[in-house]
Amino acid sequence: MQAASGTIKHTNWDENPYHDSSPHKGTIAHIDAVLEGDLKGDAKTAYVMAYNQGGTSAHYTGHLLFTGTLGDKRGSFVLFEQGYWGNDIASSTWQIATGSGTGDFTGISGAGRYATEQDKSVHYTLEYDFNQRS
Repeated sequence: MQAASGTIKHTNWDENPYHDSSPHKGTIAHIDAVLEGDLKGDAKTAYVMAYNQGGTSAHYTGHLLFTGTLGDKRGSFVLFEQGYWGNDIASSTWQIATGSGTGDFTGISGAGRYATEQDKSVHYTLEYDFNQRS
């Protein structure tokens, strides 16, 4: 396995409720981001979010489509994501979706995570390999 790390910067956040049945609230969020560091490129995400009473925390799940570069490789792949947001801190785990790699990312597999810091910066790590074949 190889490792990649860097930061994520959100560039657009569009979140709308799909239900608001007090005390529960569910939203769908479409988020654009830029990844910097070892992964360089753009990300398009879609999350389904379930907020607690009062909206002070949420569990979320979704997919992130990364398009860009990793070293001398270029292409795209999909990350399946599950996470939790509370106290203005988010943390997620990633799993590369089997068979999702295109271009030089064909056959990529792996897993990772990200977490926000108190200063609102978001840091990711991704362990990956290219042994998996679709």
